[in-house]
Amino acid sequence: MNKRRRAGLILVSIATLTAVLAVAGCLASAPPTGAVATQTPAEEVPDRFDNAGRLITPTADLNRTGLPPEEIDIAEYRLTVDGLVERPLALSYDQVLAYPTVTKVVLLICPGFFEDNAEWTGVPVATLLAEAGVKPEAVEVKFRDFGNYTKTLSLEVAQQEGVFLAHSVNGEVLPLDHGYPLRLVAEGRYGSDWVKWVKHIEVR
Repeated sequence: MNKRRRAGLILVSIATLTAVLAVAGCLASAPPTGAVATQTPAEEVPDRFDNAGRLITPTADLNRTGLPPEEIDIAEYRLTVDGLVERPLALSYDQVLAYPTVTKVVLLICPGFFEDNAEWTGVPVATLLAEAGVKPEAVEVKFRDFGNYTKTLSLEVAQQEGVFLAHSVNGEVLPLDHGYPLRLVAEGRYGSDWVKWVKHIEVR
């Protein structure tokens, strides 16, 4: 094979490989024609790992899903717990913060899209249910956000240790994009169950 033909085949192979990688999403998009690619200097933050050796996702890198409420008046905010309970609750944000908390690294999975591994801090749902006094006939718990998105868990699941209302992530106040003031953390369940902007819990 002469040198000119060999060079042509190498160029074709490189072009083919580049096209395959681009389709697979493995190559970064090039900047538009005439644009200048720049990097903004950022403060170096050391990586953190959980006890299993998995990287803890920095808060700035957590994936955003759903649209947050346009405005939350935290002074007027109340978390209500009602339904099949003996003592309905209407808790201010400060009252929620006053409850004993749990801090736990929990993996948030949206199948086929992303996995976020973060350290969440919040109030166990079981604590709030005990405070309200669940009636014997109750079998499930419904969580509702500001936009009336709801998710229902069985009472058994809702009372598990890894199910709590997070008000902090990675040691920071929960950002609005990630569910402020309260986000349901449900260990072992997919992200669609992790209701953000929780304002109402109904025992049914």
